[in-house]
Amino acid sequence: MKTIEKVHIIPLGFERSVAVKPLRVLGGNRAHIITIGGKYAARYDLWKEQRYFEEAVVRDLKEMDVEVKVHYADLFDFREAVRVIAGVVVSEKEQGKEVYLNLSSHGRLVSIASALVGWYHDVRMYYVLASRYARNEEEKELYGRSVCDKPLIFEVPQVEIVRLTEEERFTLSIIYGDKPVELRRIVEEFCRRFPHIYQCEKDERGRWKRSSEQKVKTKLNRRVLLKLESKGFIERDKVGRNVYLRITDRGEIFALLGGSDAE
Repeated sequence: MKTIEKVHIIPLGFERSVAVKPLRVLGGNRAHIITIGGKYAARYDLWKEQRYFEEAVVRDLKEMDVEVKVHYADLFDFREAVRVIAGVVVSEKEQGKEVYLNLSSHGRLVSIASALVGWYHDVRMYYVLASRYARNEEEKELYGRSVCDKPLIFEVPQVEIVRLTEEERFTLSIIYGDKPVELRRIVEEFCRRFPHIYQCEKDERGRWKRSSEQKVKTKLNRRVLLKLESKGFIERDKVGRNVYLRITDRGEIFALLGGSDAE
């Protein structure tokens, strides 16, 4: 019988006990620590304190025979937090792992980002209710800001979020960024990515045939673009005879939730 591995994703702030003790209760073979460090450390004055908690949590988990991987990200950037957390979730789910997401091991902003990712990808989320807060620096180093003597774990209920199709996610990944993208480029990308759906014919010079391109545009509009527009994820601009697409703020969040490589 196949054993399903439990993996915990822990966005980490100045916490220790609420990050470590849930694994004793829920079990787990692997943990991903997502924290501020590496190239992002110098942006913030308290990075040395963050480094202490990173090392402490990694050490505690390894003493429990838990495999640990550390990811550095600017967790004070909401979009960056969503992108990195979603990327780890998608990677583990694709490997068939049972994913747990800790919503209590960082501040409120990251908790919101984590919850959005958890709801979108239908993973198990939990919040650890602390017994109290650390009274002094000694307790803070030992437990983190939140003292968790006996972990009381609240499992966050799921909320249904409509997920994007593969074609919709691919569109958002193409146009993610500051500059609008010409519709023709999207057509070409779709012909390469989904040749079984979008048949693009070329002439003897290797250029797209106008008639073929128009058919693909019509299908692309019907299957993908009009739906993304109706959801408020993209907008169109017309410059002369050319049509450009740009992503909205709402579309950016969904692009990141999908675990794309958009940056």
